[in-house]
Amino acid sequence: MDFTLTDDERAVTEAAAQVAGASDPWAALEEGGWLDIVLEDERGLTYLGLVAEALGAAGVAVPLAGTAALWPTLFGGTAGGRRVGVADTLVDGDSGRDALLCEDGVGADVVVVLRDGKAGIHETFTVEPLGGLEGDGLASLVLEGKAVDRCKDPELVAEARRRATALVSAEMAGAINRIAAMTASYVTERQQFGRSISAFQSVAHGAARLATLAQAATWAARLACMSTDPSDTAAAKGWISAASAEVAALGHQLHGAIGFTEEYGLQRLSKRLRTLRFAYGDDRFHHRALGRPA
Repeated sequence: MDFTLTDDERAVTEAAAQVAGASDPWAALEEGGWLDIVLEDERGLTYLGLVAEALGAAGVAVPLAGTAALWPTLFGGTAGGRRVGVADTLVDGDSGRDALLCEDGVGADVVVVLRDGKAGIHETFTVEPLGGLEGDGLASLVLEGKAVDRCKDPELVAEARRRATALVSAEMAGAINRIAAMTASYVTERQQFGRSISAFQSVAHGAARLATLAQAATWAARLACMSTDPSDTAAAKGWISAASAEVAALGHQLHGAIGFTEEYGLQRLSKRLRTLRFAYGDDRFHHRALGRPA
């Protein structure tokens, strides 16, 4: 598969960078028509993946997967700019508990609960933040009423989940690329014993490893957004989720103490990666899915 960006895709990456850098990225997504693009363009998910990469690199946490991929796939229409939280009981192993784990639940206008091959829309609920990062919407969800609408097509639910998973993979790839770039810049500028620490073999090997992981994550995520094969999505999310732990560890090891300070952006990216690692299934979940007989 050719991953060379087309002229249209390069234009999308430029627009995505502007969205990610906007004072209100969510408003910029809505005004730019990105939240409804899968309804209007057959390559909408590919383009959304590039947007997700830019958001991930900027450390911007918004409910893109639920609003722009899962909702239109399930219900065939726009979410109308509403923030959509998603509770996936297949992933968190729910068995009738009162509280569910909800991606992008904090600040959600509506939540979709995926359960037993069905999807239900809920408008009355309470959430308790769990993410521990400003803008990260991970929450414990308690439903307070019955679903106001449902999708009962298991194939449609599976496809919606696949698309959301692909977008999360792309966001993680963007964050991984940013960590690799930040680390390469830091070890080049940081001086120790009269020379750049990048001159030390162990540091150079660590930075090279980060660059390799970043490239692999990019191509895996783009394949997931371009392909309609669920195995490609599972392979991408599974590999990127596993790699994200190594990326965060290497990035902080090579940065030292500065990487943990609030003023420095590395800690925000690594915290976001930790949340996204488990969104729509972690590496173990997707590796088990790949190992099941067809």
